[in-house]
Amino acid sequence: MIQNLCRSFTAALLLGAVGMPLAASAEQPEGNARANLQETLQIAADQVDQTDVGTAETVPADLESARSEPTAAELSDRFRITAHTLEGQDIAVLHVNNLPVLTFVDQSEAAASKENGAAIAMDEDATRRAETVARQIDAFQQAGGTPEAIDVLWDEDLEEYVITLDGEQLVMINDTTRYPNSTGQLHADALQATNRLRNLLGATENLTEIEGAPEPAASPGGGQGNWGVSSSFTGRASWYGPGFHGRHTASGEVFNQNGLTAAHRTLPFGTRVRVTNVNNNRQVIVRINDRGPFSHGRVIDLSAGAAREIGLHIAGVGTVRVEVLAD
Repeated sequence: MIQNLCRSFTAALLLGAVGMPLAASAEQPEGNARANLQETLQIAADQVDQTDVGTAETVPADLESARSEPTAAELSDRFRITAHTLEGQDIAVLHVNNLPVLTFVDQSEAAASKENGAAIAMDEDATRRAETVARQIDAFQQAGGTPEAIDVLWDEDLEEYVITLDGEQLVMINDTTRYPNSTGQLHADALQATNRLRNLLGATENLTEIEGAPEPAASPGGGQGNWGVSSSFTGRASWYGPGFHGRHTASGEVFNQNGLTAAHRTLPFGTRVRVTNVNNNRQVIVRINDRGPFSHGRVIDLSAGAAREIGLHIAGVGTVRVEVLAD
């Protein structure tokens, strides 16, 4: 109603102004008079609009758009995030160029405090955490960052292994953020996750040490920070993937063709083995979660992701050395 009154009042003023003879305007040409009238109308309309901002039920489109939240930029195609449930936990896996780099685990509460009593606030949702890290990497690349600027260090204050982008913290490697193909040692996991990320983004050299890292504990099988080998054998390996992706494996786990897993006829589920392609000496550690292969002469059936790691995905089959790793 206030808006209508304002418009009526303004219109009355305009009609009065137009109807009154003005000495100055009477001597002006008709074109100038019309221009002055249009200018007067525009000023009046602007005054009404300014009044409407505080009283009208609708907000002008330009003000409404200024209040809206900006839309997040789309991630580059090289990044992909998949959500799964593993051993009763919700997890999200960050893939770069279709290879898993980091696994994020949902957290029920903020991280427990350290000995110094300082609590670390963390986002509970695994998928959101994975997306945050992916966007940081994407922005780093878009800004001209090079993969050689990706590093890993030991943070004494946090007592955590930290992957960094050009000296800035990207992510901590711990029980809630893991290397997908865990070695059982955080020191080794942090180094492998960093090197995989560097390699997938174009680096040609691997890191071999972690700055400031404490001495890793000896593994039960022997060797500082290395797996012990309980047995080994050599034979032909094959791989499987697209036709089985999303199906249940013999262990009951959902098969992820991009994960680092394998099928074996007799090894217990959960056993980790190191597979070496004897033609190029490339290695990958996989976890047994399925049964097979059932073709004569083949000793292990790798997931598609594991086969890519050792360069076996193109040939399809190849000779490998399999080392069963001790816990």
